[in-house]
Amino acid sequence: MQCAKTVTKMLLAVICCTALPGVADASCSAANQYNFSFASQAAATLNYANSYTYTATSTALGNQTFTVSWFTNGMSSTVAGGAQMPAISGLITDGVAARNLVVGGIFTGRTADVSANSRVVVTRFTFPTPIRDFSVQLNDMDFTSNQFRDWLQVNGINGAANYDPSLTTPFGTNNTAAGPHSNASSSQVVGAVSTPFSLTVRQSGGTSTSGNNATTGTISASFAQPVTQVEIRYGNYPYTSGENTTGQQAIGIQAISFCPMPSLTVTKTSAPFSTNGADPNRFNIPGADIIYTLSVSNSNSSPVDLGTVVLTDPLPTTMTFYNGDIDDSGPLATNFEFVAGASGLTFAASDLAYSNNGGASYGYTPSAGYDTAVNAIRLSPQGTMAANSSFSVKFRARVK
Repeated sequence: MQCAKTVTKMLLAVICCTALPGVADASCSAANQYNFSFASQAAATLNYANSYTYTATSTALGNQTFTVSWFTNGMSSTVAGGAQMPAISGLITDGVAARNLVVGGIFTGRTADVSANSRVVVTRFTFPTPIRDFSVQLNDMDFTSNQFRDWLQVNGINGAANYDPSLTTPFGTNNTAAGPHSNASSSQVVGAVSTPFSLTVRQSGGTSTSGNNATTGTISASFAQPVTQVEIRYGNYPYTSGENTTGQQAIGIQAISFCPMPSLTVTKTSAPFSTNGADPNRFNIPGADIIYTLSVSNSNSSPVDLGTVVLTDPLPTTMTFYNGDIDDSGPLATNFEFVAGASGLTFAASDLAYSNNGGASYGYTPSAGYDTAVNAIRLSPQGTMAANSSFSVKFRARVK
């Protein structure tokens, strides 16, 4: 997630808001989702050596550009089905879309390892900033004996991180659920399997023939994690059952969708605890109590995943944490005040942790009242933070 921080009165607040891999419970709304289909583009013959920029559209948010580029190796021809590859054409579709981005050709031999860079076509979708909940539909993953066996691998990339996709066919088979990874209506097998041939969790392989414009070879790949690039690696599985020729092959890339990342900012402010005009402690002076307020806003149109907002705040050496009733005889009975706003989050005493070693760990149990040993706190609101929302947490400390 994109994060920012605002600091006032020389007080430091840090927000950690990393989406946890595998968490997928907070996708953006349909209006905030970006969508793009190659059916919206005019028919065109492209070039593997070039890159192309396209624009995805969101009903509520407008446009976002992305690029498509390729890496190829070991191709004896870039023609398949009588058409020059790559191309935006109706050669391969799901029978509904007018056009797909079609990639393929003829390899000099079978692909030994689709995750390596020999005898492969790699299609790369690249985004200028991280995006989340990426999904892509591909068509015509299949197999023809002694011609080709389509071999697909999809990778999600964000810096040094690589993510496994969720691979799903229209027939309910996928790479993450228990049970069969193939279906009689599908022309492919997906996920980590060893028969009828070997695949990893990121891969799919053709098992039977599919028509160029049929859904039997359709597969969707998606990532909940934030990515800046998605690789679609395409090869020709090694010979099986007496095969001895390579054949021509192609797949269609139909459409993509994705969500924007949340954009979080945190502001820390302070104010005297006392508002009594006759009370000398109404000023930030030694012996006076201060109320600190941490305010967090998600200004983007995507929610924050479950349990991934964590605030850590090292206390200045001039302050002593107050582990008591934050408002004395007021309505509260806790050492904090939480205002959820429209965030959808909750916060309990167990969500506040304390450190006596500058934040190296948060297992310290504070004593009642003013505890000079507390020099950092960690706040972990629970739940999924809604898009375009905010919350605040207050605590009390005394000026030494």
